[in-house]
Amino acid sequence: MNSKGFDLNSNRNLVVFLTFFLWIFIFLSPGSAFAEDYVGSEACQVCHEENYNDWKVSGHPYKLMKSEEARNRPIPLPGGFSWDDISYVIGGYKWKSRYMGDDGFIITTTFDRVGNPVSGQNQYNALTGTWSDYHPDQVKPYDCGACHTTGWVADEDAETDNDLSDNQDGLPGIYGTFKFGGIQCEACHGPGDEMSVDASADFCGTCHIRGDADTIPASGGFIRHHEQFNEFLAGPHSVLECVTCHDPHKRAEFSIVNECEDCHNNVAESYASDPMAGQGVECEDCHMPFASKSAQALGDYEGDIKTHLFYINIDPNANMFTEDGGFVALDANGKGAVTLDYACKRCHKNTDMNELARFAKNFHARKLTDVGLNPGLTGTWWNSERAGEGFQLEFGYAGDELSLFATFYTYDSTGKQVWLTAQPSAPGLPANGTTANIDVFITDGAKWGDDFETADVNLTQWGTGSLSFITCARGKITLKPSDDMKDQGFRNLSYDLTRDLLESGIQCPTFRGNPQ
Repeated sequence: MNSKGFDLNSNRNLVVFLTFFLWIFIFLSPGSAFAEDYVGSEACQVCHEENYNDWKVSGHPYKLMKSEEARNRPIPLPGGFSWDDISYVIGGYKWKSRYMGDDGFIITTTFDRVGNPVSGQNQYNALTGTWSDYHPDQVKPYDCGACHTTGWVADEDAETDNDLSDNQDGLPGIYGTFKFGGIQCEACHGPGDEMSVDASADFCGTCHIRGDADTIPASGGFIRHHEQFNEFLAGPHSVLECVTCHDPHKRAEFSIVNECEDCHNNVAESYASDPMAGQGVECEDCHMPFASKSAQALGDYEGDIKTHLFYINIDPNANMFTEDGGFVALDANGKGAVTLDYACKRCHKNTDMNELARFAKNFHARKLTDVGLNPGLTGTWWNSERAGEGFQLEFGYAGDELSLFATFYTYDSTGKQVWLTAQPSAPGLPANGTTANIDVFITDGAKWGDDFETADVNLTQWGTGSLSFITCARGKITLKPSDDMKDQGFRNLSYDLTRDLLESGIQCPTFRGNPQ
């Protein structure tokens, strides 16, 4: 309670209301200096605080920052420059930073400690912590304001006229003027009280585009950045709008309002039981791989931006790009696709393309027969109702053929502990299918410890059997003893196997050639 009896806390809502009313009165008054003009995003915060907060931590506000703001972010300086030499920083949110000198031109030449000019250190790549070239040693004006600023007005004659009133802050290197740096609320909703809402993909495409909309420019083995709209038109979702999946106020990784399974529920249900889903692989990992590059590639087939093509071309010989590498290859309907190297090799780096193609064929309609027997089935298997016995299976390649060695710890008809061993009935295992037919052996004759002699081991065929695998964690064993073994009390045996614990550590399904 203050000296005049006014309790600020108890009347806080009244204060907010009066402040807002006064702001609206000034804002909408005829002839007001603010009417139909840009007022800044902080004015929007009064009514749209949640949207404002989401936007504030997204990348949009940081497309262009004054030096005074940028120096408070974790952004290093190019060699030979201090913050007093920098007028603006382009980017600096997630991928990269470029710098504009005190004349407004983009810095393309840096300097070493003794003042010698150095090329290749004018763009800072945030994900890798490295510097790289950006038009080294060229004169590079800033003319990107249409998509980096709010209220941009280009100066079409900037190269030839000497009138710096059409250059932001009177800097000759900035070929235009703007109201605010970065993409503020009014960049999308219109200035002042316009409050327009254009939720169309075409509107998003005014900035998230490069070149002609019916092409997808590429360079250096990656799609170039700012091309989400180009990719969107060449993908399967072109009948939708960007806001169908994204809340445009939020940073991209937190902006999803509709997940893949919300529309593709049948596919999602079948994929949920796939071993890859059990390993945490999500739809976007394959259908939205990092096939685009903004700052710097992170691997041979890994850029730093996810593509919006979604289609996957499973032809092992397909090229994602045109022959000259300048564009994504499109079909007769204008559709493009990522190839298996970009969709798969981020994880399966050393796997042959033909093997990837076999695995990808009919992926969402496949059964385990399409995966085949593989080293990922290696591990300890048992039936929980038969505690005290179990199988150790070892799948691996012998030369070019997948093979198997199995051991079975069990008992004979008198209760004596015995070990059975098994190997494939024929050399190699089938590339497709889920069943391995096996010959089973029993050994005796040798002695424990120092008395062990290999020559004393008697290897006798116990019988035959099969191992089948429904999934990577469920299988079935069937064993058939020979007549001699039946005379010793062994009988046919068949039951289910699981391996909820003690897996080999090798992913299942796996590929030959994966680093393990």
